[in-house]
Amino acid sequence: MFHDPATFADGFPHETFRALRADDPVSHHEHPTWKRGYWVVARHADVQRVSRDAATFSNAPNPFLDAEMAEDDATMAELLISQDPPIHTKLRKLINKGFTPRRVAQLEDRVRGRVDRIVGALADRNECDLVTDIALWLPLHVIADLVGVPEDDRAQVFRWTELTFGFDENVTADERADAATAMFMYADSLCEQRRAEPRDDLLSVLITAEVEGESLTQLQIDLFFMLLQNAGSETTRNLITTGMLVLLQQPDALERLRADLSIMPTAIEELLRWVSPVMQFTRRALHDTEIGGRTIAAGDRVALVYPSANRDERAFDEPDRLDLSRQPNDHVAFGAGGPHFCLGANLARFEARIMFEALVTRFEGLATAAPAETLPRVHSNLIDGYAHLPIRWDSLQPAGTP
Repeated sequence: MFHDPATFADGFPHETFRALRADDPVSHHEHPTWKRGYWVVARHADVQRVSRDAATFSNAPNPFLDAEMAEDDATMAELLISQDPPIHTKLRKLINKGFTPRRVAQLEDRVRGRVDRIVGALADRNECDLVTDIALWLPLHVIADLVGVPEDDRAQVFRWTELTFGFDENVTADERADAATAMFMYADSLCEQRRAEPRDDLLSVLITAEVEGESLTQLQIDLFFMLLQNAGSETTRNLITTGMLVLLQQPDALERLRADLSIMPTAIEELLRWVSPVMQFTRRALHDTEIGGRTIAAGDRVALVYPSANRDERAFDEPDRLDLSRQPNDHVAFGAGGPHFCLGANLARFEARIMFEALVTRFEGLATAAPAETLPRVHSNLIDGYAHLPIRWDSLQPAGTP
């Protein structure tokens, strides 16, 4: 059921998970290719416990709940997200050099300039697609800046990213494979340039890095390159689009935010809780254990469902109410702690803050241009978001307007 993207065609099924949290918080489900099926973990405390216990629950061979993938499919085993400590920890430290709070803060002028260009390109219009004209571009460009992708190459890299990791059910497996191959070949050529002329970017860091005295292989670098292009965009893109839709649907919250931008940091945390762009990842039990009173056998797959945890009545007061000043807010939109907590969390928050500031202050009379129930969603059981979200406005204020 929850392995099928069709289950989420109309958005995350909150009513279903409210019932599961109450009556069957660790439930078992059949899978078309996994003989043992999988367990679904619905409560906040259980999701946190599994996420933080890397000695009991493994990400290998991959953490995805796929409808067609074999249970032991190792085609994505080399991805950072599929690795376990201690190798994961060592590889993650390399990537962390590009995502430190200091390095993210240094990006502020560049990110504000990018937002101004994205919004400024709409100056002669009064409608656009919030996904493809606005939200899509900021995170892709920021990751490209960090990694070191030249400006002239970005449109092509973005197209490969969309084909490889996008959630268009009309894209064939061969098209995805061809795009991944092309991206690997491009990463190879870019690495050759960096070996000849190192720069202050993450790709140069990876080329010269060592793990346990050994340099990264070209395949590892290629996989880092591909994963960063995708992972660096999906959460931010869908937080911006769905978060803005939520604010437009709750005008009192939107006006409160517009009147007091100082609450933006806490508002971002609440929108992350509410939107929960990443719906679920799995873990594999390394030995017999239990979760919520249910016996989990060694080898069993366990799905951690983040939107359900983020609406858990046991963890949040009035979880179905949007409260832009909610504190504390122990949401799990970036994961629930442990070794696989999103390494780009600081960057995503930073990008979202600057983009939301522009959206709520520069667009006068902003509104959706189509009923919310008609908006097409991405075809996925991993990402909850919209493929398109048309918006319109009365006027667009210049950058820097108070």
